[in-house]
Amino acid sequence: MNDTDKFLRRFSLAIFFFALYAANVLATKVQIAMGNISPVRINDVGEFLLLFAASIAFVMASLKAEKNSIRK
Repeated sequence: MNDTDKFLRRFSLAIFFFALYAANVLATKVQIAMGNISPVRINDVGEFLLLFAASIAFVMASLKAEKNSIRK
């Protein structure tokens, strides 16, 4: 397995949570610009939880990568 595959596997959860957050922010911005209000929207607490989950996943992946690099 090459380094790119290891990186993507390790950080995929963090990337997923951040992508959900970014998609929500962009969708909300587009809806506001068009004057529409969507019935399905993540509120402020939901956005916080998405960013928190992305941060925790990123820290866990970084610590795991550091642990594996120290072993070698």
